[in-house]
Formats: sequence, structure tokens, C-alpha cells
Amino acid sequence: MIESGARSLEMDAFEELGLERRLVLGEAELDAAFAAAGKKAHPDAGGTKEAFERVGRAKATLASPVSRLRHWLELEGFEGDLRGTVSAGMMDVFAELGALLQQVDGLLREREKASSALAKAMLEGRTQAAREELEAMQEKLEAMMAERVAVFSEVEGGGRDGWELARELGFLEKWRAGVRERFAGLW
Repeated sequence: MIESGARSLEMDAFEELGLERRLVLGEAELDAAFAAAGKKAHPDAGGTKEAFERVGRAKATLASPVSRLRHWLELEGFEGDLRGTVSAGMMDVFAELGALLQQVDGLLREREKASSALAKAMLEGRTQAAREELEAMQEKLEAMMAERVAVFSEVEGGGRDGWELARELGFLEKWRAGVRERFAGLW
């Protein structure tokens, strides 16, 4: 177990996958490291079930930008908290998202209650419009996430508060999951 400040970590996901401890990490690099570590840790190759599961947890930790950032901050001993305020721009997006999700949830309830083919057909125009609005919101959230991931090197260099960034990425991931869930419900 790794001790980091007041926290103790189960593992160093970077070490588990044989990667240098850094935030800027490409998907192909992560996949290759997982494949190599997985081959060694797999029970069929002389490893153990536990070792293979640890490799899987390490990949999951590093695949998510917010999990990777949090893990890195903890390993590096940076004290911080995911609770706290977010920027006014994030609050504006939250308000916009909240209104959209309320609208979509109402539409989903109407679709559930629609019992005839005619009633369902009458909702199709609104359903398509909601899909388009959700797609636009998804693109907005993806762009916001990409902007934040793009400054990971600043966090590594000490020029940016990593915990504030982790907090914002956490909200963005949660909001993105909500949008995806509603979008799937409209099909």
C-alpha cells in the first residue's frame, strides 16, 4: 500500500502498467501498456487472478481523465479536496444542462404514457429535436473536457491547481453520463 499524505492508496496504477508517472497519456499508449502488463499478469501466463484484476483496475484508473488526475495528485502528495466551488462558466453550463435534462425527462414520461401509434408519432418531432439538443450538449461537454485535459502538463509543472481541475472534470464526466443516458432513452 502506498502512503500519500493523509491518504493511503491501494496501488500505483502507473507502476502497475509500467508507465512513467505523468498526466499526459495517450489512449494508444495506455492500451499498449495494459496489453503488455495483462499478458504478464494473466493466470494463463503464470500470473494470478488478483494480479490480472489489479492491472484492469490500473487501466480503468488511468483511462478516465478525472481518475488519472486524482490518482496522480494523491501519488504526488498534493493535498486537496474534490468538494468546493466551480467557476461561473461551469455553473452556466450546469443551468443549461439542468433545463435540458428536465425537458427531456418530461418528454420521456410523455413517451411512456403514449399508448397509441398516433400519440407516439405526434411526439416524434419533439423527440428528434431533443436528440439534437442532447448531441449539441454532448459536444459542448466533450470540448470542455478536452480543454481541461489539454492543461494537464500545466498541472504537472505546478502552474495550475490540480484539485480544482479534478473537480471540474468530475462534474463534466457526471454530466456527460447523464446526457448519454437520456439520449439512449430517446431511442
